[in-house]
Amino acid sequence: MYRLSVDCKMLLEVRGRYYELLTHCIPPDIIFKRILNELVANCDGTLKAEVTQLAAQYQAQSQLGSKAIFHLEAFTAKFMRIYKQFLEEGLESMGF
Repeated sequence: MYRLSVDCKMLLEVRGRYYELLTHCIPPDIIFKRILNELVANCDGTLKAEVTQLAAQYQAQSQLGSKAIFHLEAFTAKFMRIYKQFLEEGLESMGF
């Protein structure tokens, strides 16, 4: 339960930052590209392809929709879930 509230709090902070960028007329495509570059630079090789595909999917959806913040937030939430799962699997394989 505690972990869920931490994840929700972090997602709310990220949403605020996205909102700030969008209100300063930063295009969603630029936001997606910059975030993807940062995530790929800090991800394990096995996650890079999955994160890139995920970003492309949500970026395409944001171009079709009218509320880019929903797609940015959904991408972030999905990445957080995938990354958390990746870390948990890594700990399990190490015997923790």
